[in-house]
Amino acid sequence: MKLKNIFALNVMAATLAACGGGDINLNPSNTVIDSNNTVVEGGPVAEVNPCAKYTAAGQVFQGIFASGNCTYAASFVSDSRPLTEDLFIPELANNGLHIFEDSLFVGEDVNASAAASGIRVPQDGEGPTLTIAAGAKLAFSASEDYVRIARGSRIVAEGTAANPIVFSSVTDLRDNAGTEADRGLWGGVQINGNGLTNKCSDAERQPSGANPHNCHATAEGRPAAYGGNNNAENSGSLRYVVIKHAGYEVVEGSELNGLTLNAVGSGTRIEYVQTYTTQDDGFEMFGGAVDLKHVVGVNVGDDTFDFSEGWTGNIQFALSVATSGGNTCVEADNTGSGRGDGIAPLTKGRISNLTCLTSNVDAGQGDQPSSKGDSEGPVFREGAFFEMYNSIVTSSADGMSSNECLEIIDSEGPETIAGAKAGWSVAASNFIACTEALKQGVNPANSDFSLATWLNTAPNANNVVVNGSVAGTLPVTILADLATNNRAYITAAAFADGNAAGISIPAYDVTRLEDEFEAGAAPALGSAGSSSFFTAVDFIGAVKAGSDWTEGWTVGLSE
Repeated sequence: MKLKNIFALNVMAATLAACGGGDINLNPSNTVIDSNNTVVEGGPVAEVNPCAKYTAAGQVFQGIFASGNCTYAASFVSDSRPLTEDLFIPELANNGLHIFEDSLFVGEDVNASAAASGIRVPQDGEGPTLTIAAGAKLAFSASEDYVRIARGSRIVAEGTAANPIVFSSVTDLRDNAGTEADRGLWGGVQINGNGLTNKCSDAERQPSGANPHNCHATAEGRPAAYGGNNNAENSGSLRYVVIKHAGYEVVEGSELNGLTLNAVGSGTRIEYVQTYTTQDDGFEMFGGAVDLKHVVGVNVGDDTFDFSEGWTGNIQFALSVATSGGNTCVEADNTGSGRGDGIAPLTKGRISNLTCLTSNVDAGQGDQPSSKGDSEGPVFREGAFFEMYNSIVTSSADGMSSNECLEIIDSEGPETIAGAKAGWSVAASNFIACTEALKQGVNPANSDFSLATWLNTAPNANNVVVNGSVAGTLPVTILADLATNNRAYITAAAFADGNAAGISIPAYDVTRLEDEFEAGAAPALGSAGSSSFFTAVDFIGAVKAGSDWTEGWTVGLSE
């Protein structure tokens, strides 16, 4: 630098100091802070937008980041603009929300008309994948908005116990105004697969031209197709996911649930998933063979677990807690009203370690009324078969007053009870304690059937039913702290009736259940360890004391 320039700078500095400018830094820092409050040396830098984005037809689409949240307009994704590219939704800092102003539809829906025109039905991952990071929170704006995964597309939403993924409404997550009375603030999550459903015929499941099948059953909600011929299909995974305040009734008989699984295959992983305060069902399976493990439904408006249309799957460690109004903890049908009960493929659910806590609240009553029906235990009907092991059904009402806690009905046709008599349905190592413990609706063809007798006739074994007919036997000791907590769910360390007489129920070894089984047949049994799904247990009910798998990620299990 030339001497005269140095002299000029010194003069300027002296002048500024004399004028009170001594706090002016002649060597200013070039440190800047970006939109994520990260210190960056050498700035300036552009503001970082953390919102989800994708590129389609050379154009980049991205959510708008403001006030810590990402907002996605209908031009980003909607019911009429489904995603056709993979999308990753990150966790946002400081509990930021991903707010959707319309539905989040993933993949093109190919219905019967489109397939007939030569468009191929995507199969087993051929469509786009929606990936959601642990801790992400997705909020939806309207009751009719929902998440829909089309056939051949996938959702990979894997949270952790410490950082679950949450789907809910804007009212709940942004406004903090969701209560247990607020069912149906948004639609829910629907996955459509290429599995089997008895709404399609064998002929329709055969290849048709360029398509691997011609099965196109119509889903509830906005019209969409599901069904096919691949019961092993992989539609992704949901782990440590909470779905809150969902459910939307389009018309009577066409409702969105917390989680709807339409012909979803066994390659799909559903575990550590909760539905909370839903307007309709918590979990509903229409056909397919997807399994559920470590699943929770609290304050469900209709049925916590509902399966039909030829679903052949497994459920283990399942918790249903009715806090007020709602219907059954399990509802199983093969078909439905107006269809023959014996249509194949037949429906069978294999259930172990279910805890079903009913409330004795009737339809339209209670703190959070539901029009869907009375609070009840499992009901099997209309051609459905079942295997139920190591499970608890009881009531949180005073004296364990209840509606029916286990019900078998074949008033429309003889198939359900005929299957029980034939040994296709079985029950072992279950504890039922309610004032109305058992109920049956018998077709004249099965007039000789008694549910109480059946429960204690081989191959059924070690079932205990306490209904209070013997003085003092109710309430029983069955769930820890149930006498003071109407949301109790942990299995008691020891069982006893109301007279303090001990009750012992050995656990059934469900690891003997083989992976492959037929709905219309006796249980498929092998040696211990044959099952790749069922875990060996030494207790009955969903949750063992000292090993609470619901802890840290679920909601609504305490007031």
